[in-house]
Amino acid sequence: MSVIFYFAHVPDINTEDEYHLSDSSATNIKRSIWSHPHFIGAVVAQFLYVAAQAGIFSFFINYIIEEMPSISQGLSSSWFFKDRTMLREAGHYVNEQGATFLLGTIGFPLFLIGRATGAAILRKLKAHRVLGTYAIANVILCGIVVLKLNWISVAAMFLSFFFMSIMFPTIFALGIYGLGVQAKRASGFIVMAIIGGAIMPKLMGHLGDVYNMSVSFLVPLCCFALIAIYGYSWSRLRKSDI
Repeated sequence: MSVIFYFAHVPDINTEDEYHLSDSSATNIKRSIWSHPHFIGAVVAQFLYVAAQAGIFSFFINYIIEEMPSISQGLSSSWFFKDRTMLREAGHYVNEQGATFLLGTIGFPLFLIGRATGAAILRKLKAHRVLGTYAIANVILCGIVVLKLNWISVAAMFLSFFFMSIMFPTIFALGIYGLGVQAKRASGFIVMAIIGGAIMPKLMGHLGDVYNMSVSFLVPLCCFALIAIYGYSWSRLRKSDI
């Protein structure tokens, strides 16, 4: 696909440039794109975010099957869990179908709610502070998952979906802020940072194999901690770029 796109003629789409990304200045043209600290931080933060998100999404089912406490017999036979549990060690536990069902009915809706409410919050508060706060929230939630606190840890796992929701677009916007004509190139590097989703989950899976799925959440915990540092230090990084 890379070879095809290299030789293919892809026309430039000329639309109204509301953000003045095509405006050029002597400063923007002469300076390297890598001379902007807030952009470099965004590339790293996006790498870490997609790594954390891909890991949590990928191992959600494994976590629910291995770590979610048993449910009562009455609940297991209810319409919500019908044919979605298995009998193990004299207890009723959610099976793969049940974990997938929970992902679709609770996890992703929380992600959607987080994106909708986050968009409203970002209109009122500074984006980098919201990013830092949401990242800290996920550090705490992943820490609770690692501590194996039964249902509290399960609830923390679901809540992490909510606080992940605004991170990708917010990091992207913070990374290209004020870059002018260079924002077009910068956006490409930030998008390519999604390669983190192909690398970090392997480490998370390794920890799950060696220890357990709860311990594996140390990986997204570290990722969110570094994202929080970027969020709270963004203003200083941006000022050093002026």
